[in-house]
Amino acid sequence: MDVVASGQLPASKLDCKSNLTKDSWKPTWVKEGRNPAFMGDSGPPLVTFGHLGYLWGNTPAIDVINLGKNEGEGYGRDLNLLFAGQRVLSKKNPADSHWLLASGDPRNLVSSVNGLPKTYAGTCTSFLNDKSISVVARNIVILLISTQSPPAEAAEIILHVWYSARLTHGMLAVIEKYVKEPIADVLAKIEDKADNVVLSKKWTFGSAEVTVRMYKQQWSNLFQIIDAKHVITKTEDERRKVVLAPHRVDYRERELLSLPGSERICSTRFRETGVLAPFSSMLERFDFPNPLLFNENDSTWLQKDSASPFEGWSSQSIVSNPNLQRTAKNDLNGLLYFYIRSIIERFCDQVQDSISKTKFILYCVDAATLPRFLPKATSFDRIEVSNIADEAYLGLPRTLATFAPLLKRRSINPHAALLTLFLNACEIADRMMGNDMNEVVMSARMKEVLRYMPLTSMDSTETMKSMAAIGLVRDYDQIFAWYMKMVGFEACSKNAGVEMRERNSLVEAWPMRLKKKPGEKGADKEFQRLFASSSSGAERYVEWVRME
Repeated sequence: MDVVASGQLPASKLDCKSNLTKDSWKPTWVKEGRNPAFMGDSGPPLVTFGHLGYLWGNTPAIDVINLGKNEGEGYGRDLNLLFAGQRVLSKKNPADSHWLLASGDPRNLVSSVNGLPKTYAGTCTSFLNDKSISVVARNIVILLISTQSPPAEAAEIILHVWYSARLTHGMLAVIEKYVKEPIADVLAKIEDKADNVVLSKKWTFGSAEVTVRMYKQQWSNLFQIIDAKHVITKTEDERRKVVLAPHRVDYRERELLSLPGSERICSTRFRETGVLAPFSSMLERFDFPNPLLFNENDSTWLQKDSASPFEGWSSQSIVSNPNLQRTAKNDLNGLLYFYIRSIIERFCDQVQDSISKTKFILYCVDAATLPRFLPKATSFDRIEVSNIADEAYLGLPRTLATFAPLLKRRSINPHAALLTLFLNACEIADRMMGNDMNEVVMSARMKEVLRYMPLTSMDSTETMKSMAAIGLVRDYDQIFAWYMKMVGFEACSKNAGVEMRERNSLVEAWPMRLKKKPGEKGADKEFQRLFASSSSGAERYVEWVRME
């Protein structure tokens, strides 16, 4: 099922003649001598389009266990992990285009399991939750395939289930065998069960277990998603109406402005084909809709037009992975394909053939109510709650009050930690501090941007790029310190019986922030990489540990 082995053109043959690859490329609004559509928006600068679903990660994957920097590589006790997932949006601060919500996709789970030492012989139990049945369904499919299908075959299928709009007949056959048939069997057995009772099913495969705990209607919805009778012409039309909408051309080309020429054409290629594969792959076999990426009732595309597979993985890791020789160095799609496939294959090897035991337990509930669905007396070594502590969602006080009691006590595991991500905090604080309206502050930031990225002309697109990059050079430490005081981090943590770690030991506090100053070796390259990504540098991880 390898798309490369099944007939790929020479990987070096990117479409070098395309105007997109040229330094002289200009957006359509420049050629037509008009203002771009986004300049006329009366609302915030980020205006979304499409379904507000989050099936792909929008922050690079992390290892939330990181034994080496915490319990130690030789740690042998059992580990309990909780990935709490999304919650219903706050009515007070409804999510619009301005707010960012991290995804419930399994990239952090995969990275964490992969990070376990080969000598680890304990049981690692991962509890996964997401409010969206679409996310949960996709995660169930991934886990059931990863625990049963041979690792190399499973990695290829899972990659496309995760990221591609179309699948092959062979891939659907595997889903039928390993997922659809077992779920149909569950539905037959729960037909007479009450609607208001959580129904649990556990599958055991060697040293791995997959358990799903959902209400009867959710089980039914799960089967409907996998069994949906989509028509390829309909799904492709629905997908393209979102990702290639004519009235959104200016928004797409604003994104392309930040990319080098080869990456522009790779980005456009993925939008056009909907299949994550090396640039020149022959995709004729991919002629069946992927039921996990379309609405089961009307076949609408389940994501925004800005959703991208690249957002969930470290750009530095993608371009430096050992599979570079298997595709053209400028074929970013190919590099990502090989990178993700290798990670998934390693994950499948880990869960199928290791001395440790791996358990997965899945729920589909609002994160705020999750604790009452968990087994009594269950406590955790790691709790990862995405960015629900952001003000637009659960908020920090309720996040800590809800999840801090679930952490293992220090006497049991002094390294047990709750991991929160703040995606919107710095943007909120910067505005409230008035920095975006302060000419002195903005002028200083612009000077810093120009030290990284000097203007090559007074062309309007060059100026626009400089303005777009201005947020990358903010003093995030100062801004976040202001935010902490505004929200009351100290009081919130004291009330919840936890304290904020002064120095993170699971994940770098500011993983995406610029590290090099202008003029330092590699500074320009680092700046360009961040500018071309969807990250702002403002992503802040905070770790919390119990006081006792």
